[in-house]
Amino acid sequence: MSLIARIEAATPADRDRFLDAVRVASILLVVLGHWVVRVVTSDDDELRTGYLLAVAPASQWVTLLVQVMPLFFLVGGAVNAQSWRRAREQGSTAADWMTLRARRLLRPTLPLIAVLVPVACLMVNVWPDHALLLDFRAAIFPLWFLAAYLLVTALTPLTLAWHERHGSMLLLAAGGIVTLVVDGLRFTVGADGPWLGTQPAVAAINVIVVWLVIHQLGFIWADDGLPTKAATQGALMLAGGALLIVMIGWGPYPLTMVPIEGSRAPNNGGPPTAALYALTLMQLGIVLALRRSVTAWLARPGIWAPVALIGAGLMTVYLWHQPVLVLMTNLAYPLGWMPVTETVDLSWWLWRLPWVALCTIVLTVVVLVVQRFETGHTKISGETAGRHALLLRAAGVLLFCVGVAGFIHTGLVQEGLPLQLPWVPLLAFFAGLWGLGAIGGVARVNR
Repeated sequence: MSLIARIEAATPADRDRFLDAVRVASILLVVLGHWVVRVVTSDDDELRTGYLLAVAPASQWVTLLVQVMPLFFLVGGAVNAQSWRRAREQGSTAADWMTLRARRLLRPTLPLIAVLVPVACLMVNVWPDHALLLDFRAAIFPLWFLAAYLLVTALTPLTLAWHERHGSMLLLAAGGIVTLVVDGLRFTVGADGPWLGTQPAVAAINVIVVWLVIHQLGFIWADDGLPTKAATQGALMLAGGALLIVMIGWGPYPLTMVPIEGSRAPNNGGPPTAALYALTLMQLGIVLALRRSVTAWLARPGIWAPVALIGAGLMTVYLWHQPVLVLMTNLAYPLGWMPVTETVDLSWWLWRLPWVALCTIVLTVVVLVVQRFETGHTKISGETAGRHALLLRAAGVLLFCVGVAGFIHTGLVQEGLPLQLPWVPLLAFFAGLWGLGAIGGVARVNR
């Protein structure tokens, strides 16, 4: 039996292939955007790195197309609703369900940390004078998504219960109001208050609120409550686009939907703003309009097979695309594998195709090696129940998020500590994985 036939035979008849396709497409767009947005130019034979959105500000409008994380959280809401309902019907506890989700979501981080931490340690302690074009902060940054997604996933039993009893409109409206208030503070008095990285600290509230609201909208998708008529889907798309025009053209919202690295310039992505709600509506209208035709295509085994293959290792693809970018940037340009231009000109753009192809080849090899951490054992024996198990999972979520925040802040290097490693974030990270049952034994509490 061919690989395509085996994949087709292994796919459950009731699987929503369209949701998988949207997830895969959104992550691949993120990968493509991250690979293209990095700029390496030459000034008097010295290599310089830059960020495309800063070097060529006119390119910021493209972020309206490639900022597709809202779609992933939206689809994630639908998938998590379906998954928790199935587990609940089978008598599973919330703690057991969260353990299974955490194992699939977080275990791919193990080989990532196992590689990046020793390499960072070597670079800073053995070759401290070797300057990198891109450092480890860029390699570790994608973990922010796992922390945010883990948080909204962990809240699914509560937020879905609210949805099933009261609907989601009140929660969506409340979240929208909170987001607008936070945005107002961010764009006015926020600049005079404390800062978190490159953005006003008050904006951090929306990291939770915005992604939770978009994830909650996915519950409506799971209930088939989204528009099915082409006219309504088109209206949804136009409404989102019109809101973006108003918010960006006449309102205080910036054009870029992603952060501009190293800049304090405002953006709509990190932390997110209400502009992502408008972008979500526009993208939702588009994908709903495409759903029927794309679903028909996905029924063909030859089209479904690559989607299923990539989907099986999607977190591995996402987590490793930036380390591959860091590796290839620090090899390909200094060694002359890629030509270097003085500016972002036509020649630079033409060389993006072989650059993406080179990164794709390397990423494919890496994924084939480490994908087993994502697609391996995802079952647990026994049951975890009771308040203690839930508290352990909650502590795991909090500790994992603290660890990720520490990594992003330190870039895996913290001077003054043994081996110059960020030991507190490392301990929090692994304690979070243990508390969630993603590593080690699963704590069990009798009923």
